[in-house]
Amino acid sequence: MKPSAIVAKTFPFMLIRLLAYFVFFIGICIYTAIVVWLLGVIKPEGFFAVVSFAIFGGGGWAIYRFVRDYINYMIKAAHVAVIADMAIKGGVPDGFNMYNYGVAKVKKFFVASNVLFAVDRLVAGSVRQIQRVIGGIGEFLKFIPGVKAVTQILNMFVDIVLNYVDECIMAYIFLHEGQNVWKSAADGVVLYAQNWKTIFKTGGKILIFLIIFFLISFLIFNGVFAGIFNGIDSLSDGGLAMPIAWVLTIAFVLVLKWAILDSIIMIYMMCSYLKVAYGTEPSYDLYGKLQGMSKKFKELFGKSQEAPNTAQG
Repeated sequence: MKPSAIVAKTFPFMLIRLLAYFVFFIGICIYTAIVVWLLGVIKPEGFFAVVSFAIFGGGGWAIYRFVRDYINYMIKAAHVAVIADMAIKGGVPDGFNMYNYGVAKVKKFFVASNVLFAVDRLVAGSVRQIQRVIGGIGEFLKFIPGVKAVTQILNMFVDIVLNYVDECIMAYIFLHEGQNVWKSAADGVVLYAQNWKTIFKTGGKILIFLIIFFLISFLIFNGVFAGIFNGIDSLSDGGLAMPIAWVLTIAFVLVLKWAILDSIIMIYMMCSYLKVAYGTEPSYDLYGKLQGMSKKFKELFGKSQEAPNTAQG
C-alpha cells in the first residue's frame, strides 16, 4: 500500500493522538491551578518555599511528562503496528479493525514496546546532542551571512532522519512475529544503517516539503491573524497587532506539525525503510562496526544472543 493511502486510512490515529495531547494539556492546567492554590494556602517562605516549589512543581512536572510521553508512545506503537501491516501486507488481517489489531499487537509485544520506549528516549537525547553540536558550529561561524539558516536546516534534517528510527525498528519487530524481539531490534538497526542512502533521500524530500510547508503556512495564517487583529483599533493603534499575529501564527503552525504532520512524516519514513529492509539480510560487517561504535548496540546484540526465541523477548 502506498504511503498516501496509509495516511488516509490511519488518519483517525492522528486524531486520537491529538485528543490525547488535548487531554494532557487540560490536565496540566488543572494541576498548575491546584499547585498555585496550595502554595497560596501554605505561603511558604525562604528555603521551605524552594522545597515546596520543587516538590509540587518540578516533581509533578517530571511525573506528568513521563506519563504523557509513555501513553502517547503506546498510542503511536499501535499506529506503527497497523502501518507496518498496511505497508507490507496491504492491510490488517481479516477479523480485525485497525484499532483492535494495533492494541493486540502492542499487548503481544509489550516488552518490545517498552524496550523501544527507552530506546526512543536515548535516540531523542542523541538527536539533541547532534543538534547542539551543529548549533555550536553555527554560533562559532555566525559572522558568515546565512550560517544560522543553514544550521537550522541541518537540525531539521537530523531530526527527520534520526527521530523515526525507533518507529522503523518497532515496525520491523511487529513484522517478524515469532522471532526473538532483541534479534529483530538488532537486525532492524543494522538494516537502518545499511540502507542509509534511501533513508537520507527520503529525509531530504521531506525536508524540502517542510520548508515549503512552513513558508506557505506562515504567509497564509499570518495574513489571516494580521487581518483579524488589525481590525481591532486598540491593538492596531498600539502596534501590537503584528507581533500578536506572528506569535499566534508560529504557535498554530507548530501545533499543526506536531498533531498531523509528524505522523505523516513517520508513515513516509517507515514505508521507505520497510520497502528496502523487509526481506533483506542484515550485513554482518555492519554488526561488527556498530558494536564498535555504540555500547548500547553492543548490549542490544548481546541480549539478542542470550534471550529465548519468543515474540515477547
